[in-house]
Amino acid sequence: MRSYFEQAAVEVQLEYDRIRRRTVEDPGTAGDEGEENWAEILRRWLPGDLNITTKGRVLCADGNATDQVDVAAFTSSYPRAMLTKKMHLASEALVLLECKTTLKVEHIRNSVKRAARAKSMIYNTHGIEIIYGLVAHAHSWKSPRNKVIERVSHELSQANALYVNHPNDQLDFLCIANFGMWTSKTKWDPEMWGEGPASYYSAPRRENQQLPKGMADAPPIGRMISYMLSRLSLREEKYRGLSMYFLMAQMESGGGSYLTKDVRHWHNINDKTRKIIRTLV
Repeated sequence: MRSYFEQAAVEVQLEYDRIRRRTVEDPGTAGDEGEENWAEILRRWLPGDLNITTKGRVLCADGNATDQVDVAAFTSSYPRAMLTKKMHLASEALVLLECKTTLKVEHIRNSVKRAARAKSMIYNTHGIEIIYGLVAHAHSWKSPRNKVIERVSHELSQANALYVNHPNDQLDFLCIANFGMWTSKTKWDPEMWGEGPASYYSAPRRENQQLPKGMADAPPIGRMISYMLSRLSLREEKYRGLSMYFLMAQMESGGGSYLTKDVRHWHNINDKTRKIIRTLV
């Protein structure tokens, strides 16, 4: 499994190198090609009955719509007539992705803001939790690995404090194909955090940070797919076996620690009003 996703990462890197050569003369086409790369990864690795499409907004039954997203996955019952449209039905949404070829600070801030709006809107209208992620082929920073991890973690934390009003409305993950993945975690542990849940982003493994004996880093794309399968299995029981296989194959291994200063405490959240499901380890 690890070798399959390492191969996928090589393919993404080759696509990034090719796309980047044409970005200056035609940034629109370059962006479209990058989105198609990620859509193809979802088509290959998520359950085959899902419907994957690119470019569009998600429309709630009350008439409100999300900002445009780059890639979206919908249930197997999604009407095929709607796949070619650019306004999609919120009740069937499972995964929404924003895609960047080269990740920058402003991408993180804008995606956290749009994710909070979309997730809150869809939940309030349809009572469902969607997965919202930000993916990139590469990043723009020249700093050492640990500095990049701290920079991205801090930007996620700052944007979260500005735009997110409920832990379930956080950006669920950020995946840089050639670097690592950040995953939103919510814990409810009164002894450690006090009343109410606490949330943070589990970052990629830092340099010189040791993994448990017998474990190896899973490629970022593998971790991303495993995370999505875990979340999808909470909504659809038929995906549980596949999700468990990925977990047993250690496709979520390689996550690093988090910075204590970036932990957010939610003392005023009532667990009876909305179920907290971000407790996947």
